[in-house]
Amino acid sequence: MSTRIVVCLDGTNPQYITQSDTPTLDAIAAKGFSTLGRAVVPTVTNVNNTSIITASFPEVHGITSNYFLDLSTGEEKYMESSEYLLTETIFERIGRRGKKSALLTAKDKLKTLIYRGAQIAESAEKPSRWLVDRIGAPPEFYTIETNHWLFRAAREILVAKSPDFLYLTTTDYATHTYPPEDERSQWNFNQLDRLLGEILNTSSDIEIVVTADHGMNAKSYALDLTRILNEAGVPGTAIPIIKDRHVVHHKNLGGSAYIYLKDPSAMDDAMALLREERGIEMIMPSPEAARLYRLHPDRIGHLFVLADIDTVFGTISAPREEVSIRSHGSLHEQEIPICGFGKGPMAHQPQSNSEVAAWLDT
Repeated sequence: MSTRIVVCLDGTNPQYITQSDTPTLDAIAAKGFSTLGRAVVPTVTNVNNTSIITASFPEVHGITSNYFLDLSTGEEKYMESSEYLLTETIFERIGRRGKKSALLTAKDKLKTLIYRGAQIAESAEKPSRWLVDRIGAPPEFYTIETNHWLFRAAREILVAKSPDFLYLTTTDYATHTYPPEDERSQWNFNQLDRLLGEILNTSSDIEIVVTADHGMNAKSYALDLTRILNEAGVPGTAIPIIKDRHVVHHKNLGGSAYIYLKDPSAMDDAMALLREERGIEMIMPSPEAARLYRLHPDRIGHLFVLADIDTVFGTISAPREEVSIRSHGSLHEQEIPICGFGKGPMAHQPQSNSEVAAWLDT
């Protein structure tokens, strides 16, 4: 078995690649394939990384958000533990075949969510001493250079530990901060591309797929759906699906939300009210959302709301507010780049994140 690698470039829509100098990615595409794929909805980190690493949709793996409200207990929880994972990982499947796998993430919360079955699991937030001794400590987390350290760590793991499978997933601080046309963004992707070339140079027997968990867009308008509902006399709580502990990235403002109503019989009133709001592109009851986007029906509230390309949902100082932020979560961050090469037949190239690891695991 050759060494198989999946790289997830967090928050990378295709424009970040096309507007940067990326000879390694170009060579991967020339040797194998390159396509415009689709992220899983909602377009947030936990949902898509889990879809990649389980080769399934949220209806199977159960991760529907970065954060959710447990209706059985009324408790709000971060989805960052493997206890929420309802199916096996590719690490577990590989392990049953007697092979060794490695996971390398930027965020420790993502590591604790998807690490199950990986013999090696590292994060830039809390790296092991042996890795720090070999390549130095990672830079401060909210910097472009965090991902550069991750790529160097991936190369070191390949050389020192020789895993049969490696999953490398980055953080999207850079794309939350800089648009594709910014020189700092272009420099960042050029450096990542160079470091990816160093990873590929560790062996002549590598198969690889590079994808993204979601895209990224500039946002100019925000809605506090909880305020809007409660001020209109329809009590409810809106949970922005992007919500996590890393608020510097996005201030917990994202392009989709689950709404939990105090009285579920008020669903029609809530839908009628929110359909009148500027910035709301789509709103639907949870059974429809579960069917349309293959979501787990027990973890999505009573209503699913999607924003237009300019709008985000979250907790703000007023029901409606002008903002200036780059974020994701809506249908408009669903287009992603996917490229790769392998030794087997490539008649069925992966078109979505639920197919990426499965393609290498044939």
